Parts: sequence; C-alpha cells; structure tokens
Amino acid sequence: MRKNRWIWIIIILLLIASFPGLLQRSTTERENNTFELAVPFQEIDQLSTANDEWNVDDVLSSLKEAGLTTVSITPFSLKWMEQEGIVSIYSDKALQQVLRFNETMTDIKSEDQGYYITEPKNEYYEEIIEETFHPKVRSIGDESLFFIKEDSQALSRSLGYNQETIKQIQQHELNIIYRMENQEGLTEGSISQLVDLHDETASGVLFTGNEVVGYPNINLVKTWSDQLTEVGYPFYFIEFNMQRGMQTLARDTDYNTVRMHSIHLNNKTLPENIDQAVRAVKERNIRSLFFHLQTVEPKETLDNAVQFITAVNTKLDPQFQSGTPTPFQKIDTPWWTIALLLAAGILFTYIVAELMKWKKIQWWAAIFMTLIAIGYFITQKLLLLQAFALLIAMATPIYAILTTRKMRDAKMLTISLHYGKALGISVIGILIIVGLLNGNAFITGFEAFRGVKLVYLVPLVFTVGYLFWKEGFQLLQVNVKYWHMLLIVLLGAIGFYYITRTGNHSTVSEIELMARSFLEELLYVRPRTKEFLIGFPFYILALYVIRHNTFIGKLLLIPGIIGFLSIVNTFTHLHIPLHISLLRTGYSILIGYFIGVLLIFLLNIGTPLIHRLLEKRSV
Repeated sequence: MRKNRWIWIIIILLLIASFPGLLQRSTTERENNTFELAVPFQEIDQLSTANDEWNVDDVLSSLKEAGLTTVSITPFSLKWMEQEGIVSIYSDKALQQVLRFNETMTDIKSEDQGYYITEPKNEYYEEIIEETFHPKVRSIGDESLFFIKEDSQALSRSLGYNQETIKQIQQHELNIIYRMENQEGLTEGSISQLVDLHDETASGVLFTGNEVVGYPNINLVKTWSDQLTEVGYPFYFIEFNMQRGMQTLARDTDYNTVRMHSIHLNNKTLPENIDQAVRAVKERNIRSLFFHLQTVEPKETLDNAVQFITAVNTKLDPQFQSGTPTPFQKIDTPWWTIALLLAAGILFTYIVAELMKWKKIQWWAAIFMTLIAIGYFITQKLLLLQAFALLIAMATPIYAILTTRKMRDAKMLTISLHYGKALGISVIGILIIVGLLNGNAFITGFEAFRGVKLVYLVPLVFTVGYLFWKEGFQLLQVNVKYWHMLLIVLLGAIGFYYITRTGNHSTVSEIELMARSFLEELLYVRPRTKEFLIGFPFYILALYVIRHNTFIGKLLLIPGIIGFLSIVNTFTHLHIPLHISLLRTGYSILIGYFIGVLLIFLLNIGTPLIHRLLEKRSV
C-alpha cells in the first residue's frame, strides 16, 4: 500500500469533502422520530358488536388509553349501508318475486333491471346516494324507492367517508388514515372530498389493494397525488408490498411518503409481535405500525391489543415518540458531491486492480469505471450509479482480505494492525457506496442497492480462486487425514449456515431467536451472527495460522471473508438508519476480534494436547 500512498491520501480527502451528505442523512433519520400505532375502524366496530357490554366508544377509549394514536377508515358503500341497517336493497328479480301475488306488482316496470333501495332516514346518506347515482324514484305501493340501473360496481362503489365515524374518532383525539381503493368509476369528486376532509387529525392516505388511485393512467396518478400532497396529505408505503404506481407517485411528490409495517396479531405470539414492531421502528425507518386485531374471544382480543400497544410504546421510549408521523426532510445531494465520490471510486478501483499484477488491467479497470461515471452525468440514469456502487461493493471485501493476508510474524500486535488495515479498506469502500446512494429515494426504500446476492457470492468465489488456483490440482493428490476431514466438516457447516442464512426469508431456530432477543435487550441492536461469530474470528485465526501453515491459513480465510462482505452488505440496506448500521458493525468488529483471540488461545492450548494424544496412540 505504500507505493499508492498519495492515491490513498487523495481518496481520503475526497471522502472527507463529501462527508456532509452522510451527516445530513444521519441527522434527517434521527430527527424523524415520531411513530404511530394504527388499527382499522372496521375491526373496532366488529369487536364492539361481538360483546353486548361494549360499544365503539368503549373500545376506542381502551385503545386510546393504552397509547393508540390512529384509526384507519374506508369509504362506505351501499353494501355497507345495508349491513348497518341504513337501507334495504332489492334486485329487480328479488322484488318481483316478493310482490308476485301482490297488486303492487304492476308498479315494477319490466324494462327496469337494477336495484331498488329504500330511502335512508338520515338526510346525509340520502344526499350521498342522490349525488353519486342520480337515481330515479319509483313508487311501489305506498313506499318510494330509489332505483339504480344494473351495474356490477354499484353496490361496492365508494360513496365517501362516513362523517359520523370521523366525528366519533376525532372525539377520542385520534388521528385518521384515509384508505382509498382504485375503483372503476373513481372520479375527481372522490379526490375533492378527501381534500375537503383534510385537517390536523388527518394522518395520511393509504391505498387499498395492489394499485394506487388512477393507475394505470399515469397522468391521473400524478394529478390526483399532487392535489392531495398540496393540501398536506402524505402517502403510506407498505413495507414488502410495492403497489403498482406507487414508485411513480413517490417520485412525482418528491417522496412524500411514510414507511408502514403491517402486522396481524393472529400470526405470532404477543412477545414476537411486540419485538417485530419495535424492531421495525428502530431498525428500518418504519414510522407507522398498522396492526390487525386477533380473531379470538372479544375480551381476549381487546386485552391482547391493549398489551401490544402498551408494550410497543414502552419499549420504544424515550428514543421515539408517538404521534403523527411525517415524511423525511429533503436530503440534498449536489452534483459535485457525486463527482467527488465517483472520483474516489475510480481511484479505489485502480488500486484494487493491482491484485491482478498486470498494469494494463489496472488502467482498463479505472477507464471502465470512468466511463460509467461519465455515462451517469450524461444520462442521469440511476442504474449507472447503482452499477458503480455494486462494483465497489464486490471489490471492497476482496481487497480487504487479499492485501492483508501476508504476515511477517504471528504476534497479536501485527495481527491487530492487519485487522485494522482490512477494516480501514472496508470503511473506504462503504463510504463510497453510501455516499453515492444517498437521498430520500434510498432511505424511503423506493430505490435500492442492486446486486445484494452478487456481493455475497462474487467476493467469496474470487477469493477462493485467487488463493488456491496453484494448489487446485495438487489437492486431488493429497492423502486425506483425520484433521483434514474435521476441517472440511467445519468449513462445510459454516458454508451451510452461510447459505441458509443469506436473504430475508431464512429460517431461524428458537435458540437463535432467544439469543437475538437477549442481544437486542443488552446492546440495543444485535450484531450480525455471521460477522462476529464466523467472519471476523476466523479472519483473526487465519492471520495467526497462515504464518505457521500457509495452506490451512488460506482455508481459514474463506470463512474470514464473510465478515467483510457482510458489513459491506449491512450498509447497502439503505432504508436502515445509518447510526444503526454503524452500531451493529461496531459490535461485530469488537466481539469478533475477541472471539478470534479466544480461538487463537484455544488453538495454542489444544494443539500440544492433540500431539501428545497422537504420540500415545502411535506407541
């Protein structure tokens, strides 16, 4: 590294100059610390009717006292009005059947095909029906009925939001999430009503189903989202559920969104649901926890909801406060910051390419990265920036491992210095990546680092090939000994764990869940297992062993690289708060180092014992 000293100095200076962008991101994430707990009003209504001793106000009071902040409501429809006993609805055929032997049968016109609806006693509902459907009035005997022509969407069509429900929620000083479905026939009037409803209790708009309103008409999506944004509505983005048109809406409104996590209390135990909710807010920038009530006995359902709300509020204090969540403040990433980081990345790539020990490859690598950088500034295509970051992410752990593997001696001071050097290289690569992929698009999760699987796979495969390309054919002729088998089994077990635990949907044992919970309680955020228990300890052990036995040391470097590629991967999860990634990685580095030292200690104790045991068996 000494021959590249001036290049390293330039890279560090470039990173320091671009550092204010990361500082702004960290500040923005920390200041956005208000979260909400939300539940659907429909489920509250159902719960209140399931117990004769309660009404809606009783349930709302209990949940509010526990710490509930928000209730979501959906637009009502003719079908809902019928379920609530506000109107009765008859199809033309059903009414003809009822009046078959009645003299009023002649009042039904044979050409009328549709629905007959009794007139609501409440003028509010009557006006809504008239304004929406413009129904004809039919007299059947002594009763006047609204008649609506047959329409497959008529009974379920949105008629607006129930004013009585809104007042009832507001009386309990709860906020309201307005849910909207992208229905056929949705008009400007529906949007106008939502605009008129906006006040200090309006938490935001949550789209129901798989599409945002207006989709697939992109012009409508932009027009309606702009109208709602102008009056002050943010939009909810449900984690793991990218609705069609949501990314367009987010970009058009400058990411006027709030990240939401949906939980059904039926799916897990109460402690697991609480931990899941707390982790979502603390570790993934979730600011809205939307939960569904249990479907069990009414009293148990209410008790479970109260305990859940209380525990989440307790566990998140004082770092977070409950209330009305807001979108992130604007993070400015000027062009010159991107230019500095791209320059740092080009120089970093030039240095990394020296591993190939061919000067032309170094220059070609730097030129290739330069072309990507120029292409980004010409086209402004985010994909080019993501490709640049991916190449840096794959190169970083490779260079960190391979340039620090040669040891002059096996002293702990030398090992520690090499460990620090590898970490320093990793930090430089990470700073380039998170600096390039900075801004509201990334921390909200609408744009992401691309190629996570490649970061896990390419450095591992490249390192194995680089370390063992000479020994590859010789390995086939080696006489296998018992310790060889033990080493193969150990590396195989690590490889199996690594593969099964890579990704968001890996299975976790009960023991590991308990360990995770313990570490989170103790450390606030748990370090990654494959870093502090596998990657870093085996890297420390490899540095010690490689001086005495090059081949075994190289084998130990294979699991050792896992720690370095994992910390790079940690920071590529850009929706995770920066301070959480820093804290998690810091724990991994420290704990992994001490476990590595412990492995060296155990090796020094165990090796003489094994030798004596083998000598006794040979006598």
